Amino acid sequence: MLEVNGGKRIAGSVRTSGFKHSLVTSAAAAVAADADVVLDNCPDIVETDVLSRVFTTLGGRARYAEGTLTLNGSGIEHNVLPADLVSSIHGSLYLVPGLVARLGSVHLPASGGCRIGEGPKGRPVRHVLDVMERFGATGGTTAEGGLKVRAARLTGCEIDLLDYTRNRALMSGPLYGGATKTALLTAAAAEGVTTLHHLYPKPDVVALIDVLRELGTDMTWTGPETLVIRGSGIGALRRDVRYTLPPDLIEVVTWICAAVTVGDGPVHITGPGMDRAVAALAPEFDVLRRMGVVTDHEADSVTAHPAERPLAPVEVLAASRGVFSDSQPFFALMAGWAEGATLISEAVWEHRYGYVPGLTALGMDAVQDDYALRVDGVRTPHRTGQDLTATDLRAAAVLLLAALAVPGRTVLRNTHHLDRGYRDIVGDLRSLGADVTPAADPAAG
Repeated sequence: MLEVNGGKRIAGSVRTSGFKHSLVTSAAAAVAADADVVLDNCPDIVETDVLSRVFTTLGGRARYAEGTLTLNGSGIEHNVLPADLVSSIHGSLYLVPGLVARLGSVHLPASGGCRIGEGPKGRPVRHVLDVMERFGATGGTTAEGGLKVRAARLTGCEIDLLDYTRNRALMSGPLYGGATKTALLTAAAAEGVTTLHHLYPKPDVVALIDVLRELGTDMTWTGPETLVIRGSGIGALRRDVRYTLPPDLIEVVTWICAAVTVGDGPVHITGPGMDRAVAALAPEFDVLRRMGVVTDHEADSVTAHPAERPLAPVEVLAASRGVFSDSQPFFALMAGWAEGATLISEAVWEHRYGYVPGLTALGMDAVQDDYALRVDGVRTPHRTGQDLTATDLRAAAVLLLAALAVPGRTVLRNTHHLDRGYRDIVGDLRSLGADVTPAADPAAG
């Protein structure tokens, strides 16, 4: 639980961690490799700790020190993932292809993460099995939402990843990214030629392709949307890899939102390779530009400026090939500073509006209608004394920022979600001048 004493403005410099989603896919590649996978700029978050412990529990090697994670899957010999660990993160799902390729079968208990989807525990898993079945695997889902998958041999195939979109015209949907990652991981560990069409194009997939290629996977782009992988089994993945994760994209959006809504001066957001993050966030920066948000970019930094006049209302579409679904809650908060109606639509996780009751409790004018959200402004958070509960990681972050805008005390519960996406967001906010204090939650025990 956090006690937020709002009304104090922030300014200064904050350093981002490495991109969480790229960490997860790169770690998944290491499962099938008989080589070291060294990840620099690795975030010190729950995912890093859990993935490291999963590796060692299964028989592999993992070491994390000073922002660098080293993984080696060559000693993995156990095919049942530890339920107490995988239940805390969603990324454990992507360990399945490498484990099946290495051991012939795997039992994945229900994985964790934010409950923002439609699976048994809020996140879908069946699409991972569906993709692997195309390579010759068999299996099923368990009653609690886990997976059991087996394959004596994985064989290359052809897949159009648009088969895993919900909206084919928009090339978007909740299964698209996960299906693409599963197909790449399975193809690299399979034998024979795999042809993948219309891959999900976000940076975590780009990082996965880079790591797999460095490990020894034979990959060729034969067109702008078609990748051919010539697999030779896991025995081909033997080259050591060192890869620097890009800055966490959603951290960048978080700090821009913080500067706009509660900034007293510029907030300098730093991290190695920030230019990669800016390029990957092109749809977000387009929305920011249309709103009138001022940002300055350099190779290793972004500087965001407070809103000095009302922002412009905009339309925002969160889609697999557009604005990240993770980003849209922050645009909803900034819309409170816009003069007029901002319309936000969700084409990935279509019910991802768990933060809206918190924003309205704080006094914002936000109304959800099916898959869309309307925010009318200028109407910023202003109601004091509220007791809020976060439903997921990004809801926790956006409600924390919203509470900072309200003079007086606000309580925010379920803030453990923040540990899965931010190294120390509370400490960083305090270093910028915010008044946020961790406190024991009497309701928790």
